[in-house]
Amino acid sequence: MLAPSKLKKKNLNKKDEIFQKPKIKVLLAEDNPGGSLFWEQILAEVRDTDIEFIHIKQLSDINKHIGVKAPDIILLDLSLPKGGGLDVFMSVYKMAPTIPIIVVTGTDDQKLAVETALEGAQDSLVKSTISGFLLGRSMRYAIGRQKHLKQLNSFSAIDELTGLYNRRGFLTVTDQQVKISNQTGKSMLMVFADMDGLKAINDTHGHHRGDMALMEMAHVLREAFPETDILGRLSGDEFVALLTSGDDINEDYLTKRFQEVLDEHNNYGERNFKLSASIGIAPYDPHTPCSAGELLINADLAMYEQKKQKKGELL
Repeated sequence: MLAPSKLKKKNLNKKDEIFQKPKIKVLLAEDNPGGSLFWEQILAEVRDTDIEFIHIKQLSDINKHIGVKAPDIILLDLSLPKGGGLDVFMSVYKMAPTIPIIVVTGTDDQKLAVETALEGAQDSLVKSTISGFLLGRSMRYAIGRQKHLKQLNSFSAIDELTGLYNRRGFLTVTDQQVKISNQTGKSMLMVFADMDGLKAINDTHGHHRGDMALMEMAHVLREAFPETDILGRLSGDEFVALLTSGDDINEDYLTKRFQEVLDEHNNYGERNFKLSASIGIAPYDPHTPCSAGELLINADLAMYEQKKQKKGELL
């Protein structure tokens, strides 16, 4: 892999000093040994953007660049005879689904362009027609569209009241984690928490107090399960958490810790209600796989059993 190279900056005049160029970090994925020079020349023609260019020759190296200092955009060159097609794009997209990808082809392959666009590519360019102006415009549009899509997805996947995933968002993320678990062989745990007495809080103290109770329950989940940020509010008083390090966590310990955090939370703060919840935990074994929805049902059934036991103790 070639070391990252910073394209030469031209001397800034006074106008440039006032209007600074936007900076874009570009990751190029292609296996042509001489391809780097071609792309450096093209990227050097992009006059209105300051570009940092990184060239990798193996797709597996993408994982090394999508962490804290992730690129702003990926150029995926499929123009070589063995450059691949939709399968290669999908492998890159799965590694970096949040980073905009521009596909580059050797011919005007409309079928591939449409297929990659439907699967998430932001643009498809023909290598022989690429200019600095065209590439610069394509990259800016791709980054802008990806940012807009991220905002839309965030709004549609997040519960507005608690800031946790809503049902749609949680099941989408869980489905992704199920696939990862099946590939890696690591088990997981699904926690289903059902608040007790939310209707009584609403009826007695008003819905604004009920909303406060829901927000506080979300805070309890964050404290009780710090191992994960995959937390959700399914609907009403139902909450869930997915712990992806299931091999290292004991279910009884989780139940005890949740109750301890809940009790501690009830011991402070001025309020005229107390939080209470029943939880159920369902393990996910990649050797006997199931869907995200089935795992959720299993955790719900486990929660229901605990709720029945609590009612029996009160009788």
